[in-house]
Amino acid sequence: MADRGPAAERHRRAQLLRDLVRTSYEQSFVVARYTTVGLWPGEEILALEHIPDEARVLDLGCGAGRCAIALAELGLEVVGVDLSRTMIEAAREQAELAGVQVQFEVMDAMKLELPPDSFDVVLCAYNGLELLPGLEGKKQALAEVRRVLKPGGRFIFSSHSLFALNYFALYRLAAFLRLCAGRLGWPVREKELGERFLDDEWEEARYLQILPPSIWKRMLRATGFELLYFNTRLRLEAGRPWGMAGHFEDGERFYVAAKSGGPGPQKSVKK
Repeated sequence: MADRGPAAERHRRAQLLRDLVRTSYEQSFVVARYTTVGLWPGEEILALEHIPDEARVLDLGCGAGRCAIALAELGLEVVGVDLSRTMIEAAREQAELAGVQVQFEVMDAMKLELPPDSFDVVLCAYNGLELLPGLEGKKQALAEVRRVLKPGGRFIFSSHSLFALNYFALYRLAAFLRLCAGRLGWPVREKELGERFLDDEWEEARYLQILPPSIWKRMLRATGFELLYFNTRLRLEAGRPWGMAGHFEDGERFYVAAKSGGPGPQKSVKK
């Protein structure tokens, strides 16, 4: 008889969410949105400060190669992995057009088929971590990132804000109210804080979990990382420090963390 206990149900849900995300990002109209190559200004600032010369970089959730190809153009050795085979095929085509060498592979961020201590830097851009299923999926990915990083290696990633006063604020509020209803026994899809489902056929992120910075920072500490830098994209690109008002600003939040156990990179890449 099949196991229908809580653990089995959590595993089944995680697999369903994983498949929902994968199939969404294999649609051609979604892939077409990711064929632009180039780092955002904020990403470039962090790359220049935290990625050493001749670093080996893992682009986690690389999509169609936007960041991986840009980093390879700086002379770095880059490996890009993504759950979507269609994205990886597009990334390989983009790299060929750009005339750079990048190793692109289909891979699950929660179970990286890569040796330990093999990268100087891991980058996860845009909403890559938020697409992973639940808190458990995100913890698994953080543990895998730490495993493949060299001691002192850098982990650079971004997320969105649960509290940002932007176009999606009402969607997040509605998702939170559904979560509350679920705690009262109503049948809803949202099971954890920050989870959001959208059913629009043109929506790429059918599932997303947006967490407050406090939870990301706690998970980083729990998985053996030291937080080195945190700021909003707007403040980072404007050269402004973090402030409490940043919780309500639009745009991404950037994190830079170091794997405990070593001094980490000392020399940054040059333009």
